[in-house]
Amino acid sequence: MKRISTILVVVVALALGATTYAAVLRTSAPHTAKPRPAIAMTAQVSGLLYPGSIRPLKLRVRNLMSRKLRALAISVRVGKPTHGCPSWAVVGGHFALRLTLPRHATRTVWASLRMVPGSPNSCQGAQIPLKLTLTLALDGHP
Repeated sequence: MKRISTILVVVVALALGATTYAAVLRTSAPHTAKPRPAIAMTAQVSGLLYPGSIRPLKLRVRNLMSRKLRALAISVRVGKPTHGCPSWAVVGGHFALRLTLPRHATRTVWASLRMVPGSPNSCQGAQIPLKLTLTLALDGHP
C-alpha cells in the first residue's frame, strides 16, 4: 500500500483561555459540503508573565478525525494585548514537533511565551490573545 501525506494547516485562535477552532481542509466533496473541524485545542500558561520571563504554554490537542494525524510544527503568534501593552512586549515562536495523534486522541504539546525585558507596566494583568498555527500531516490510503 502506498502512504499519502497531505499537509493541513489548522489555525486556532485562542483568546482568554477559550477554545476556538477552525480547520482548513481540502476535500473532494461538493463545494456545498461544510468541512468538519480536524483539531480542537486548549491553551494554558503556567504562571504569570513579567518583564524578562519565559513561561511554558501547555496545549491540549485533540484529533477530531477518524484517522491518524501527525503534528509537524506549531507557531505561536501574539495578538494585541489589552491595557495598552504593546504587541512587541510578548513573543511566541515556531516549535518543531514529532507527535502522532491517533484518531480521536488527545495529546499535550508544550510551547512557550516570553515577555521582553523592559516591557511597560501596562503589560501587568493584560490579556494576551494568541494565534496558534498547527501544521499537520494527514496519513491515509488512496
